[in-house]
Amino acid sequence: MHPVIVIAGASGGLGASTLTAVTGTLLSRECSPTLVDADFGGGGLDATLAVEHLDGLRWEDLAEHEGEVDASRLRRGLPEGPVPVLAARRWRPQAATARSVTRGLAHVGPVVIDVPSGPRVDPMWLELADVVVVLVGLRPRWLRDGEALAATLGEASERTLLVTRGPRRASRVADRAGEHLGLPLLEHLADEPGVIRDEAHGRAPRPRGAVREVARALVESVPQARASLGEGVLGLAS
Repeated sequence: MHPVIVIAGASGGLGASTLTAVTGTLLSRECSPTLVDADFGGGGLDATLAVEHLDGLRWEDLAEHEGEVDASRLRRGLPEGPVPVLAARRWRPQAATARSVTRGLAHVGPVVIDVPSGPRVDPMWLELADVVVVLVGLRPRWLRDGEALAATLGEASERTLLVTRGPRRASRVADRAGEHLGLPLLEHLADEPGVIRDEAHGRAPRPRGAVREVARALVESVPQARASLGEGVLGLAS
């Protein structure tokens, strides 16, 4: 099994979907990852990747699915921009379907899951995750949101990494935020104007700048990823 990585924002607008997309793009240089959209009430991760206009399977097309998944065939049927994505369009699959699909895709390659921002992650995704990444902003209100989310992680906190979000100068307090939340700090994600420009021009997030460095640190931090990808993953800095 390849690793399943869940990425969650404690507050909206911190860039969890962007980090999901860029992490998948970096992984795609070495293996066959799939992005999975678990924000069933949102606008769709395919829109983040600028492939919402492409034909391909979405969660609602799996409504009748039962049993094991032919994951290779499923992956080939997904809309593909930088990375194949199983997107949601306001339809929620049954829990059994979501588990079966996620586990099946993890047999093909790493799975990176974008969950809704907020004070709680659905326990199903926490159970499936090898690694949980929590984005927490460093403004007072955002830190309180981070406290609320951290308090709900339960046993998953042992495999959770913190990414703080804010201006580059705020990185000085990122370690203290990690200590306060009781979560190990992976990296600080500094504001990146290029991400906003890409979104305004309808482009998928590109692996560059601060978000690329955080995604690279995430890929290199996952022991299961090193085992399944080999040492080539360590060459992502180039």
